[in-house]
Amino acid sequence: MFQGFYTLTSGVLTQNRNLNVISNNMANATTPGFKSDRYIISDFREEMILRTGNKNKTNPARIGTKSMIISGADVTTDYSQGGYSVTSGSLDFALGGNGFFCIQTDNGTVYTRNGNFSLDEEGYLCLPTVGRVLGTDGPIRLGTDRITADRAGNLYSEDGEVLFGRLMVVDFQDYDTQLTKENGNVFRATGNAVPVEVQIQWKALENSNADPIDQMTRMMAGQRALQSSAQVMKMYDQLISKMVSQLGPTA
Repeated sequence: MFQGFYTLTSGVLTQNRNLNVISNNMANATTPGFKSDRYIISDFREEMILRTGNKNKTNPARIGTKSMIISGADVTTDYSQGGYSVTSGSLDFALGGNGFFCIQTDNGTVYTRNGNFSLDEEGYLCLPTVGRVLGTDGPIRLGTDRITADRAGNLYSEDGEVLFGRLMVVDFQDYDTQLTKENGNVFRATGNAVPVEVQIQWKALENSNADPIDQMTRMMAGQRALQSSAQVMKMYDQLISKMVSQLGPTA
């Protein structure tokens, strides 16, 4: 009977973490270039279940195995490409294929699919609150948002006579092992980044690939599982209290 507490407690903890992941996906359903996560739940350990007699337990019969605890195995990221939204922003860009924009930070380079760029105080192209956007020759200084761009990522003055720079786009061989998601909708890499050539959509943004309907469905399922575990835990507690008070030793 008491083993049920392990199952129920692990269920509550696991579903709590699952709901945290889902909540983050829903909060970023409109964040450009966001890649949704999924919490993978697995069995912690299996135990052999035996059938024994009421008094004579010398010849137990095997029934099968059962896992008493569930736990989180991993959080995986869905890197599939989202759709596009056309914008009027001259500093908005979307990648038409695999790859990532490169952002220079104080702690090294990070990578993102979010092309909702801006200008910092010194006129450099930047991803707000993260860092400066890197071009093939380093950070790109525009000094103005009155620019034009081509599909190769070349940024020109409005009249097309001055080339400010070219957006650097890189890719990785294995996203699951080489990329780690960090705050700010960016990734940090442990492997070598390989420059790639992709078509870049100017005045467009890649939508988040988090489907609000799918995430809402997952949230409802997780909430039901959490509530069920909590309710049964309460019943266990009441049964044990009753057992102690009514079946315990008397003076």
